[in-house]
Amino acid sequence: MSLAFELHTAASVHFGRGSRQRIAALARGFGRRAIIVSGGASLSASGELARLTGRLEELGMTAVHFSVVGEPVPSVVDDGVRRCRDGSCELVVGIGGGSVIDAAKAIAAVVSNGGAAIDYLENLPSGGRRSIATSPLPLIAAPTTAGSGSEVTKNAVLRVPDAGVKRSMRSDLMVPRIAVIDPDLSCGAPRSVAIPAALDALTHLVEGYVSKGAQPTTDLLAFEGLRRSFAALTAVAHGTDDAAAADELALASLWGGIVLANAGLGAVHGLVAPLGGQFPIPHGCGCAALLAPGARTNVAALRLRDAAGPALVRYTQIAQALIGPMARAEDLADAFDSLRASLGAKLLGHYGVTEANLESIIAGARGGSMKSNPIVLTDAELESILRGALG
Repeated sequence: MSLAFELHTAASVHFGRGSRQRIAALARGFGRRAIIVSGGASLSASGELARLTGRLEELGMTAVHFSVVGEPVPSVVDDGVRRCRDGSCELVVGIGGGSVIDAAKAIAAVVSNGGAAIDYLENLPSGGRRSIATSPLPLIAAPTTAGSGSEVTKNAVLRVPDAGVKRSMRSDLMVPRIAVIDPDLSCGAPRSVAIPAALDALTHLVEGYVSKGAQPTTDLLAFEGLRRSFAALTAVAHGTDDAAAADELALASLWGGIVLANAGLGAVHGLVAPLGGQFPIPHGCGCAALLAPGARTNVAALRLRDAAGPALVRYTQIAQALIGPMARAEDLADAFDSLRASLGAKLLGHYGVTEANLESIIAGARGGSMKSNPIVLTDAELESILRGALG
């Protein structure tokens, strides 16, 4: 744990039921013309889009709407940039799941910096030629799922179909100006969306706590967040997923975003990146499948090669917080796997991943999040994680 650190997050965070009603007034502080980036049809069907547009108009503002269906690709971001420029928009409101908010962040950045989205993507032969040098358009981010934490992170993840990968554009300047987290917005998400999202947030908290980049502030958020997240998900699995659980999961998602943006992640997210590029597997579903075998393999590697280091102590602390005071680090994987199964989250085989695919997945997993894993894992150890997640 380093005692010298930086901390980046949204300049203003508004949390609580009903906080979405503040979005229009907050937006008015940035201009008169906004682009609202949302998902497919759910925001319209719920009436939230019409209510937000109406409140903006009451304040003398005009808004254009741009819809993002599925995981964003560079061409979709470029379409959003054109829509934003054609509307002479001065700010962006992103309201949706992690993919929607990532698209909104990318649109806000490219509008101000020029070029195309592909120009800013990391670790691509055809990308990374430009950096985010100019502040993006002001962005208000309001998540409708409790999972990605994208409303407080500094990157936008895009799927690059031609290369079969997911890559990020990243800059401290891309952190949204304002994050609005209203648990009422995530309560309506279908279980097939809500469960993987929540398990993604739990993964952020676990990986951030044992990460090489862990620091005092993220430690506090990660440890308390994973305790709250695990308890709330256990309540959901037992059929008692009431409003209190939704609040806890929304809070865990927010804290998980702050943690991942400042402490980094680990092997689970390192493997999920190529998985999501090569297979039609939603990000949260990949994390759900990999969380238990990732913990099992990391603990075994630490026990073998770094038993006196801090990471093994941290895994033990997590196990004792979630399971009981006598739990060992080795018990954690079984607890995660039991939780996943009780929630009905699928393993990788359900999405078409087979043993024949493992080599190509491992080949694409060495960048990004893998660098923060508490110990360098061999290819054989990465293969053991994937095998444990196949089902």
